[in-house]
Amino acid sequence: MAIPGQSEALNLRQGKLDFDGVDPELGMHLLSLHWNRQHHSFLITYRPAFMRDMATGGPYFSKLLLNAIYFGASKFSNRPEVRRDPDDVRTAGWTFRQRVKELLGSALDRSEITTIQALLVMTSSLFALGDERSAAWLYAGTAFRMIIDLGMHVDPTMLRNMRRLSDEDIEIRRRVFWGAFVMNKIQSLYQGRPVSIQEFDTKVSLTLLDHYEELEHWQPFAYTDVQSYPGSPAYSVSTFTQLCRLSLILNCILNKVYSERSSNRSSQELVSTLQALDAQLNTWHDELPDHLRFRSSTIQITPPPHVLSLLALYNVLLILLHRPFVAEGHLHTTDPSVAISSFTTCTAAAARIIHILQAYDHAFSIRRAPYLISYATYVAATIYVRVAAQREASSRAHSNLWTCLDIFQKNQATNWAVRRAKNVIVHLMDRMGVDLNIRHREYEEARPDEDSSEQRRVLEREACTGKEGVRQTPLPTRMTPPETEVSELDMDMIIQSFIRQQTRTNDEQLFDESNYNPTSGTAIPLGTPGVLAPTVLPGYNDACFDAQFDDDMLFGFNGSVQDSMLYK
Repeated sequence: MAIPGQSEALNLRQGKLDFDGVDPELGMHLLSLHWNRQHHSFLITYRPAFMRDMATGGPYFSKLLLNAIYFGASKFSNRPEVRRDPDDVRTAGWTFRQRVKELLGSALDRSEITTIQALLVMTSSLFALGDERSAAWLYAGTAFRMIIDLGMHVDPTMLRNMRRLSDEDIEIRRRVFWGAFVMNKIQSLYQGRPVSIQEFDTKVSLTLLDHYEELEHWQPFAYTDVQSYPGSPAYSVSTFTQLCRLSLILNCILNKVYSERSSNRSSQELVSTLQALDAQLNTWHDELPDHLRFRSSTIQITPPPHVLSLLALYNVLLILLHRPFVAEGHLHTTDPSVAISSFTTCTAAAARIIHILQAYDHAFSIRRAPYLISYATYVAATIYVRVAAQREASSRAHSNLWTCLDIFQKNQATNWAVRRAKNVIVHLMDRMGVDLNIRHREYEEARPDEDSSEQRRVLEREACTGKEGVRQTPLPTRMTPPETEVSELDMDMIIQSFIRQQTRTNDEQLFDESNYNPTSGTAIPLGTPGVLAPTVLPGYNDACFDAQFDDDMLFGFNGSVQDSMLYK
């Protein structure tokens, strides 16, 4: 396997690298940002082959892929020349996106690995914009079909022409397939769409051959708000491998809990599914290598952002799995202990998410975090709203809920879709009578996106002190302890909070005319005219009901179909 470094620098000095007309210094800046951030699309663009073929015109480089990387990295750059409007981060990479569209036309005539990589990189970047979710889904769908067309859903070692494939070819095919598999599950979760790549239709090894990136020294130069960080091994390969294994469990959760057919299963079957999937998640966590663990109660260097994102996703899946059973236990007369146990699991997972988010913000700044971090924030907030509704204003639940809103505020510039999450949680707070203190709201509205340390201290001081000089509820401190005890909570109130009755808006009246659920593709009978059905109707599971009517659904929370609903 090739090792990036010396040959890459030599080719750059000799002018052999093809930057497609972009200034080489800017081009290398954007490429470095892409690989430094190491989100789930990182390993599919295998750097040694890409940079080598960028100089030689080999098969693992294309201008389409290059410009897709430029586009994705641009929103994380402070360079004004990558933006159409220097003051608007949402215009970052506009020129590169136009170039992608120009090159994509001819690239769709045949399946190529670099085209698949480009489409997957574009999918991840477009979704975070908030109003490009349909484009993201369509790009991903094309990439998945090209994968099948090239036979990449079967491990290269099982192919008849295996002898024509080098170790590098095998490595890249595996990385691209698993990168697509992960992205498909996460996009399906976000958008409430059926899974496109099913595990039972594939057979690809998770063994990666090149481990150079695993112990490569990682510094967060792509995270411009970082003041000091000692660096860490990248742990890229092991993080990616564990992310793939976690995505296999996510695939099962989506199929067995959130699919249409799950509504036809008995309560006993559903509880058995819950127990089996919960055991899989516990096993995954127990088998994590030590270097991918993060114990907030001990003194240790905060692991790189992609490791924190992995751990956040694990806790998201715990809530994704257990939260429907809080309502299911009431709706289907399941043993009430199931609802109590599941909500206890949810609160514990939400507490861990808060710890991860606070550590992420402290070490790297949440402002440039990927959308997955914002989604984890949203998922935790849906739990803390319900706990805060039964706690006093000084409780940890209120403090942690405030932390979630603060993260939304910080992260929405880079990920425009975060604004929807914030609106949903604020609306849910209003519905459940949760008030985080008017001074906190004034603090949030007054704080600029990029305030200085002195400005922040002044605002915090004002938020903590009323006009009369009386001490108000303080802003949350870092690393608040978990609040997982639910024995004192009114569980019936929590269960009912997932089953809402309200007057419909004009947009929602459209469902009456078509009697059609655009998320699931099935007809759903509505309740009394002018009022949403107060309970899940027989034959439709809680997830589908959530996706159409409720505010804080998990599956399909940020699907394009929601554009016609309340939060835009």
